Amino acid sequence: MDIVNSIIHFHNKDHQFWWDRTGSQLATLLNFAGYTFPEQYNELLFYALHVVPELGPSPDEDGNLRWRSPQTPDGTPLDLSWEWGVDGKGVIRTSFEPIGPLAGTEVDPFNRYETDSWIRHLDSQRLIVNLDLEWYHHFTKTILPQNLERVRMTDKLNFELAPNAGTFVTRDIKRSGPIVKLYMFPGLRAQELGISNLEIVIQAIQSLPTIQYESLQAEPLLDYLREAAVKWNMETGIFSFDLVSPTESRIKIYTRAPNTTVDYLMDALTLGGRYDLSLYSKEALDDVKDFWRIFIGDAPDILPSGQAERAGPGFYFTIRAGNLASPKLYISPISFCKNDAEVLARLRHYFSTRRDADRMSSQVDNYEKAVTSIYGTKLLEQRCGSHFYVSCALEKDQLRVVTYLCPQTLEREREARELLKYQAPDVVA
Repeated sequence: MDIVNSIIHFHNKDHQFWWDRTGSQLATLLNFAGYTFPEQYNELLFYALHVVPELGPSPDEDGNLRWRSPQTPDGTPLDLSWEWGVDGKGVIRTSFEPIGPLAGTEVDPFNRYETDSWIRHLDSQRLIVNLDLEWYHHFTKTILPQNLERVRMTDKLNFELAPNAGTFVTRDIKRSGPIVKLYMFPGLRAQELGISNLEIVIQAIQSLPTIQYESLQAEPLLDYLREAAVKWNMETGIFSFDLVSPTESRIKIYTRAPNTTVDYLMDALTLGGRYDLSLYSKEALDDVKDFWRIFIGDAPDILPSGQAERAGPGFYFTIRAGNLASPKLYISPISFCKNDAEVLARLRHYFSTRRDADRMSSQVDNYEKAVTSIYGTKLLEQRCGSHFYVSCALEKDQLRVVTYLCPQTLEREREARELLKYQAPDVVA
């Protein structure tokens, strides 16, 4: 971090703000996740040069943004995640919504162009090896709205979607090489055409070239999603894919429902009985049920209506050429934990009761040190907001766990500025 600071100087105050508030958080995660010094340097340099300038204007004097990203609970346009590697090391991801300098103004009221501009920048500068934009062009036309005048913004759309632009991007910092993923929200296109989010996604996938569509073996999943929409009130929220060759790219469909029962869990894992549980070992099935119970706790079987949009536990389903669809679950701790310290305790409880507890214990320690260093003990005990998702993928013999962290930049900025106002002495005329 110090070396990058010594060679990077921002002349733009907005860029400096985002680097000061978030660069050290990424550096801390990379360090505790076990990245080598050259890996840390390369990722921080990429982040400083190619991500920080995309985070948009800094907050106003009250700590607010004119373009509030729906990506995180407090509106920060960035999240950081830690994949719990079975080798004892973490894999870090950065995910952000590219925001134009004039987003939210009359000049660019819908932030329509920044994601496209960033992706084309990566392509023209050849910054990502094996970047492929074939599916980017296809799904941009089939998932995103074409005529914004026909879209009526609602509170739900404003919260759930990157308003009108409907996209954000993720960079997986894999040790084999980074991968860029694009996330799209189908809600605006759905409203434009007067059909459901799910139907938008299905039509987009089915309109792929025949060879590509058939290689995905998507029909069992698409049939299940239609069935689950009725059976569990499951909603489709996000559509994602890797910006690599269609033969290698993974499509992910993100859903959620207000149900918290194990029956709902097992129904999703088997695609409503379309897949046999023999695909997984007994140990892996026990792990996923334990993970579910540990984080759901004693919540009612059906969550009451009117809760936050992220309340219900959800699944994202992955399809890829030549592979069966694979379900992965994600849970918002904000709905089930009183604070982030409790999230850490539940994570430790989960990993300490697994058969590979000895191998994972050092990673648990490092993760706790990283999170405590970033947020401080007081904030972790004060509220739940730093962890906004925990997820796991059911693989043949084990789970692959990922925790998603909100930098809480805007929340902490607002609190700091409120404190300054409170502490400021009265001015006597």
